[in-house]
Amino acid sequence: MKRFKTVLFMVVIAALYGAGVTGLYLSSEKTVQQNKRFLEQRALVQLFGLGDTQKLSKKEIAALVEAQIDRSETLTDPQTGNKIQLLKAYKSAAQNQLIAYGFPFSGIGFWAEINGYIAVNASLQKTVGLKVISQSETPGLGARIEEPFFVQPFKDGLDISKPAPGKSYIYMGTSGSKPDPGTPQYERTFDAITGATQTSLAMERMLNAAVAQFRRAADNRKAGE
Repeated sequence: MKRFKTVLFMVVIAALYGAGVTGLYLSSEKTVQQNKRFLEQRALVQLFGLGDTQKLSKKEIAALVEAQIDRSETLTDPQTGNKIQLLKAYKSAAQNQLIAYGFPFSGIGFWAEINGYIAVNASLQKTVGLKVISQSETPGLGARIEEPFFVQPFKDGLDISKPAPGKSYIYMGTSGSKPDPGTPQYERTFDAITGATQTSLAMERMLNAAVAQFRRAADNRKAGE
């Protein structure tokens, strides 16, 4: 009888503990999803330069994304068949003046998956921004892919026109060195992060893959118009 009571007690405690954990998960899941949605909305406002996110409320940021970013179109890469979400950012809610296009990129970094967006100008010839949405790289090293110094070349405008056969769209370079005009790397280079070569190489690979896929899909879309 004593053994039965002990077992029953353990079962009751386990059930109560399990119910508590489940209840905590369910109650926090909504908050987690809301925070995740807000972080992406804020990133998109920053990517396209739609406003100062330091001065805007969560509600204002959400309203900007809803009114000035059209996410209704999907492109198809004719080579792989992959679907690509196309973002179209406009200057105002009237959506009559296009600022830029955007598309996602993702890949495995040094430690885990990296996700983000690239923005390009209306002519699809140059980048106008890059934003990392999620990453788990080493703090102070690979995690610096979110910092302004790393993103700046993409804001300044890297050339993503079709490269020469066998050449890349984007190259990783070294800080302080600028490729000479006429070389494949000219106006297509971002600086590697000192001490985080593997993360930098991973970014080079995934960005090239994303741009190449987007260009094929965009060219295919244009040909079908």
